[in-house]
Amino acid sequence: MCAVRTTRNVAIRGTKQFLKGTQMKTKSIQVGTIYHITLGRNEVQGEVIAETDNGWNVRLLASDKVIKVNSADRFLRKAKMITTTGDAPGEEQEAVVETEATQKKVKQPKEGMSALDAAHKVLVEISTPLNAKQITELVVTKGYCPNLKGATPHATISSALQREVKGKGSMSRFYKAGIGLFGAVECRTE
Repeated sequence: MCAVRTTRNVAIRGTKQFLKGTQMKTKSIQVGTIYHITLGRNEVQGEVIAETDNGWNVRLLASDKVIKVNSADRFLRKAKMITTTGDAPGEEQEAVVETEATQKKVKQPKEGMSALDAAHKVLVEISTPLNAKQITELVVTKGYCPNLKGATPHATISSALQREVKGKGSMSRFYKAGIGLFGAVECRTE
């Protein structure tokens, strides 16, 4: 057990010695610049947004969280990125904008309606209870839900219908007419 601790301490000490050579000086840290910063054992990118009396406020690019950095020892180097527009190809510049890896991905809205909305529309049009396969065939043939793909779209529709009936109870748009049969509440004849 002692040998493991000794080995680990040497490894950690070695890492700290490596980082000491790459740390920045307090005078060279500028507001508005993106740096590589140590955060625990990790290295992250962050933009210095303000200088305080005893450190800096840094916005992490990956999560948009603002953290306080008290020591210049945690700043490793300025972030670099390769630009391909405007300047000479392959020329490096100081990063002023977020890199592709740290940009948040925005979901694009899907075309058509959801599978449940499409099933509801079909059941209102037909006004009789149907099973999941029949509902799926009508949804696909009428083109209400172009995103409904896969090997078993009827299982997707069936599962969604059962979840809504069970979860919403009397507030559901659907009702169970029998084993495997679903109908629209507006068309219910009882």
